[in-house]
Amino acid sequence: MSINKNVEKEFFTLKEVAEAIGASYGTVKRDIDHGNLPAYRVGRKYFVGKEDVVNYRTNMHERRNVNGYTIQELMEKIPLSYAFIVELIKSKKLEAVKVGRQYIIPFETFESFMKNKKIEG
Repeated sequence: MSINKNVEKEFFTLKEVAEAIGASYGTVKRDIDHGNLPAYRVGRKYFVGKEDVVNYRTNMHERRNVNGYTIQELMEKIPLSYAFIVELIKSKKLEAVKVGRQYIIPFETFESFMKNKKIEG
């Protein structure tokens, strides 16, 4: 019986996924928990399929390249509390992209949001 050592790997550990995308283990695990990355659980270990790693890496790079305001920057533009802005985001009244642990509100999204809130007199 011979074992072929040239078999291409189909599943990756979370540590391998994190190294491949340049993120932490915690970020990858959080994305699995939030449904942003499909994974398989075998016992206490998680594995991610090769195609899912490729898609996740592409999406991660797209999310990191978002141009917009952080919540703190938005608070400087308009006097609203951090909690209120987060509530707008979570209720989907204000669109935002989550990059790591931080929300980014794209410039165009904020301008559109404010335009819809304008009261014509």
